[in-house]
Amino acid sequence: MSKCSRCETLPAPLKDEVVLYIAPPLSHTKGILCGLLKESGLSFGEPLEGILAVDLGPEELRDVGGAISEELSGGELSDCKALLLEKGAEPGLRDLARMRSLGALIAEARGEWLLDILREDRITSHFQPIVHTSDAGRVFAYECLLRGSDEEGSLVSPGRMFDVARSAGLLFNLDRAARLKAIEEASRFGVETNVFINFNPTSIYDPVYCLRSTVDAVERSGITADRIVFEVTESEEIRDTGQLLDILAFYRRAGFRVALDDLGAGYSSLNLLTELRPDFVKLDMTLVQGVDKDPYKATIAAKLLELAASLGVSTIAEGVETQEQWRWLLANGADYVQGYYFAKPASPPPIPAMAYEATRR
Repeated sequence: MSKCSRCETLPAPLKDEVVLYIAPPLSHTKGILCGLLKESGLSFGEPLEGILAVDLGPEELRDVGGAISEELSGGELSDCKALLLEKGAEPGLRDLARMRSLGALIAEARGEWLLDILREDRITSHFQPIVHTSDAGRVFAYECLLRGSDEEGSLVSPGRMFDVARSAGLLFNLDRAARLKAIEEASRFGVETNVFINFNPTSIYDPVYCLRSTVDAVERSGITADRIVFEVTESEEIRDTGQLLDILAFYRRAGFRVALDDLGAGYSSLNLLTELRPDFVKLDMTLVQGVDKDPYKATIAAKLLELAASLGVSTIAEGVETQEQWRWLLANGADYVQGYYFAKPASPPPIPAMAYEATRR
């Protein structure tokens, strides 16, 4: 079966000398760009009518890209089409057809550090236990959480990586790499419980092509499909519910289960609950934190737990930080809980605090 070139192919590293071709949509935009390029002292011309050509090195591209991003509006950055070619290469019709938004190209150049992380496989998974609410020392599952490392070995947060990936058009690559690393690390550490793996539906074009490598990785790992739970993240960004249903149908045909994240975070998550019919729902941490003290939060959380139970959907409350929150969730029927009160994400997979204390008695 063919690979998904968008998910599995990373952009080539920037050459030492390149030419940036820009096709501005308006003469006004073109005037701003010409003024910025002159101020930067860069050599540029107009080899084709309406298309600027700028000679650059990687650092110059990042610097001028920052200046352009500050001066042009988001709409202009999106409507300007751009292309990078090695210096000396003449652009042909096929190259011009590959032009993409100037904003995405600049973001990719300024996020070259993320491409380095992906090329050099400097990512890993940390694990956070999901425990039984009624027996918090017993692990039901581990959620795999992406972490990166910079050239000095310091951790890079997933939020920073995903922010850059979205703007640079690298979300497909990063999301796939995170899924594969989660499977690899869970297998390496011999995780014997269920394994929750996050995925962003907007990072998948076609499940048959984009997810084939994920299914293959699970099969190689020795982890049985029924222990893998794919967790839908970024539910607020989902616009194509039909595509999401196709993705989940693909996962379920492969024997995996499905979780919906952030229930209670917005109206869209309730809509998705009715359409996706997940095996698990995760109560949003902003609702969980303070649920024992805030009567509004308590009422909403109790109704959501009651709703999920009536639908036969297992519930996980995330973000639990105090004993009082845990006790409230136990009294109100949450099936499982997750949060710093039990264990912080770590590698190798940490033992929950309650289980650790039990071994010391």
